[in-house]
Amino acid sequence: MRGWRAWTQAALIALVFLGFRLVFKPSQNAEMRSGPFPLWRTRVQREPNADASLSIPLLDKINNFWLVDGATQIRNFGNIRLTSRGQLGQYGVVVSNGAGDNVLDDFETVVSFKIHNTGVSSQFMGDGMVVAISPEKDYIQQNMMSSYGRSQYEHNSGGIIGNDRGLMGLPRNLPGLAVVIDTYKNDPKTRLKPPFMSVLLNMDPRKHHYSAATDGTESTGHNLCPLIKLKRSLMSGKDTKLRIIYLESIGFLKVDIKYPDSNEWIELYQQDSNLYLPKNRVTGQRYIAIGALTGQATQTVEIQGVETSEFHWDEHEEEGFDYAKEMQYFLAQEYGERVKIGEDDYGKWLQVKRQGGTDQDPVARNKSKHSTLYYMAKISFVMFFLYGLSLSIRISIKRAVRLRRKKSQASILG
Repeated sequence: MRGWRAWTQAALIALVFLGFRLVFKPSQNAEMRSGPFPLWRTRVQREPNADASLSIPLLDKINNFWLVDGATQIRNFGNIRLTSRGQLGQYGVVVSNGAGDNVLDDFETVVSFKIHNTGVSSQFMGDGMVVAISPEKDYIQQNMMSSYGRSQYEHNSGGIIGNDRGLMGLPRNLPGLAVVIDTYKNDPKTRLKPPFMSVLLNMDPRKHHYSAATDGTESTGHNLCPLIKLKRSLMSGKDTKLRIIYLESIGFLKVDIKYPDSNEWIELYQQDSNLYLPKNRVTGQRYIAIGALTGQATQTVEIQGVETSEFHWDEHEEEGFDYAKEMQYFLAQEYGERVKIGEDDYGKWLQVKRQGGTDQDPVARNKSKHSTLYYMAKISFVMFFLYGLSLSIRISIKRAVRLRRKKSQASILG
């Protein structure tokens, strides 16, 4: 009898263990890490891209690798001032010119900047600034003074309004990713108080544009997320950093911010897979553009520096699934981000990339990713099932014990 009970309890424990293994089964990315140290050393290497960066002495970089427009002022051993307080309707822009290495596939760019308006309340600061990753740069180089020149550029560029500055100094229908830091509320319907951020992806200049009048909420491009509230310290005149991480190899995008007097990166937006940022169809490049704009309210916007790095696994096929897995390892080790992409999903992503992200939804969500509520419901179901199973086993054991006792009593009396 005791041996039978022991075997039953052992079977029950084994079932519970298997149930927990099914529920808490570690993903591919979780298995590659144990505690704070990785079990697998990634072969992806970080390589600084000096051609798409800005550092002191600034004039050397600007003259060789960047384009400048508007009221931009360059202090060779200081900073780059895009707009100045007290100057109404002013804009300033810097754009990487493609002369160096601008084939930005898997990369990180960090923009250090300051926004301030000394002695003026933050309610009277505006309009804001933008950091963009775009396939187009020629709106600065082209002659926009004549109507013929403007119409020719618009035709050749697919519809970009070259003399427009509605996207914080950039053309409002500029294709590519735009991270907009808004310091002035244009729309009374906007519930958030400045500063706040919008993340926009324009694919087609003829259809997509940024809506400054609605603080970006009615932009016709892909609004990747609702407006995000930012801390007021961003407008204090102290150094703030904005970080954009994009991995074309798996369609990963992450936008972080580091506020003044803080050493911690705070995530503002992330998508784990299936997001395509357009590239120049002739050169295959992406260009970094930074712009600022004033309106009826003004502010000073200064760029302290730009640091761009690329991520490579040298001498390896970049469109192989092994490369995608290696990028997942790299994300886990470098940023603590664990994403999972199956081989079938990766094959579909390659099709989107090869078509330039135009024939399919460029911001398709990863449907295999479930919410916390889903997992809680799943765990509850499994626990309820295991509890019911254990209850039935205990009842069966009690019945078996009673039957044995009755038989034993009957044999004694009989």
